[in-house]
Amino acid sequence: MEETLAPQQLPDPPRVTVIVVTRNQARALRRCLEALHQSTILDQIEIIVVDNASTDGSNVIQDDFEKITYLKLPKNFGWTKAANIALRSSLAESILFLDPRVELAPGAIAAMASEVSEESIAAAVSALLLTPEGGPARVMRKLPSPDDLRPQLAVLASVPAEPTPVVFPGVFALLIRKAFLKGMNFLDERYGELWADAEIAAQVKRADRKILLLPSATGVFHEEDAPPPLPASLLEADFEQGAATYLSKHFGGGMGRRVTAALGALGTLKIGLFSNLLSGQKIDGSQE
Repeated sequence: MEETLAPQQLPDPPRVTVIVVTRNQARALRRCLEALHQSTILDQIEIIVVDNASTDGSNVIQDDFEKITYLKLPKNFGWTKAANIALRSSLAESILFLDPRVELAPGAIAAMASEVSEESIAAAVSALLLTPEGGPARVMRKLPSPDDLRPQLAVLASVPAEPTPVVFPGVFALLIRKAFLKGMNFLDERYGELWADAEIAAQVKRADRKILLLPSATGVFHEEDAPPPLPASLLEADFEQGAATYLSKHFGGGMGRRVTAALGALGTLKIGLFSNLLSGQKIDGSQE
C-alpha cells in the first residue's frame, strides 16, 4: 500500500520587516533592539540590521539577539543603498524603517501595522516620537523646495489625540507598505546618505496618499546618540548631489544646482568639496 505524505506546512511570512541602518551606534542599537524584542507581535516581525562598516564593536550585539538578521557591510554604503539591501531581502508586506536611536513602545508596531492597508488612504504611518523627558521630539520637517532645501527639524506644536496627516516625518520610525516602495522601484540610489527620506515623503504626496502620525504608537527618540560625524566635504557633496537629483525629479533645475554648488565651492576655496562635486562623489561605498 502506497504511503501518502502529508503536505509540508510552510511558515507564515512576517507581518512587518523592521530595517535598522546603523553606523558606530552600539549603545543606541542595543537599546533599540531590546525594545523591539518587547514588541507585542514579536512573532510576526523580522528584524534586519544593516551595519555601515561600524568599528565600535556593534556587530557583537547580534550574539545577544536571536531574532535578527545582521548584515555587516565592508564600507559605509550610505543610508539609501544600505536600506535597499535590506528591502530586497525582506519578506513582509509592510516595512518599518527605524532609526537606532528610537526605543519603540511594546504595542507600537502592532498599532502601526493595523493602520496601513491596501485600501487605506495612508501609504505610511509614523510613530509619535518623544524625548526622554516626555515632550515631542525634534523630528518633523516640511518638504524641501527650491527656496528651502534645508528645512529645519522641528517639534510638534501639540500632540494630536487622533491619527493626523503629516508631510515629512523622516524615517525615524516610518512604516510603509512594501508595494508602495516597489512602485517607486525601491529607493533611488542616486541618493547617498541623505535625501531618500524626503523622496519617500514626496512620492507619497505625489500619489495623493497620506502619511499619518499615530499617537497610539509611541517611542522615545534619543537624539544625542547620533553616529559620529562624517568628513564635512564628503557630507556636503552628498547633500548637493542629492539636492540636484531631488530638484530634477520634482521641480527641474538639478543641473543648475550642481553647477552653482561646484562654482561656490571653488570660489570659497573648498577644494575637497569641489573635487567631490566634480566627480559626482556621494556616500555610497565608493568613497575613500
